[in-house]
Amino acid sequence: MRIALAAVVIIGCLLMTACGMQPAPKPEPRVAAAVTVEEVAVGGLTRAGTAAALQELAAARYEPPVDARFADGDGTVVADRDGRMVDVAATAEAALAAPTGSALTAAYRPLTAALTAGDLAAARQAGSYTTTILDASPGRLENIVLTAALLNNAAIAAGAEFSFNSRTGEPTRERGFRPAVVFVDGGHGEELGGGMCQVSSTLYNAVLAAGLRVTERHAHSQPVSYVPPGRDATTYTDKDLRFVNTTRRTLVLRSYVAGRKLHVDIFVLAGGA
Repeated sequence: MRIALAAVVIIGCLLMTACGMQPAPKPEPRVAAAVTVEEVAVGGLTRAGTAAALQELAAARYEPPVDARFADGDGTVVADRDGRMVDVAATAEAALAAPTGSALTAAYRPLTAALTAGDLAAARQAGSYTTTILDASPGRLENIVLTAALLNNAAIAAGAEFSFNSRTGEPTRERGFRPAVVFVDGGHGEELGGGMCQVSSTLYNAVLAAGLRVTERHAHSQPVSYVPPGRDATTYTDKDLRFVNTTRRTLVLRSYVAGRKLHVDIFVLAGGA
């Protein structure tokens, strides 16, 4: 008799399940009314809805980290700066737990710079060269200063090939280049970017001092006075200065003009950055 009764109960439960008589699902948690996160209204939203509403806030509040660098004017180290980003998941959970009418501040995650001032301070100088700017006419000097700034802080990964032309780009008026004296057909003329070759030649000598492998280099059509004979490196649209980072570390270039001196240094980072 007891067995039969148990069987009836089991069959009844099975029938109730088959007919859809299951326990009602728990309601999805929602943020309490009138809750805001840095003026973004999230009251009444689900977890997924809250996260979606916070995405725009995350984009607006994103602060990327800034790497340490060499200053263009004097080559001193400019410190790195950390960034931050909204932790959307943590902020959404805080909103779900907040009482009615709460005004919350978003949760943030710090973002650290990839290259710090300490990294640059610990870097080893592998090669260096300085040339005197003998022709400091305004256009030429401005072109040299601009080109040095474009070269400054270039990072070259281990095994990578560096291209002077790719780094500095075409000299155009829109980019700030000015006409200055260049060699033309055995004589002299004026073209935009005159003076850029002093930067490439100075870099070439720094590369030689560092013992790196040069893969492309062209001599001027006439002797130049700012480097010894045979140590110049002209560049043009179809002429480039290229070399390979044959070390096992990242290289960083420092290039700047101080007074009438152009300095180019090659540093090897101590770490694997």
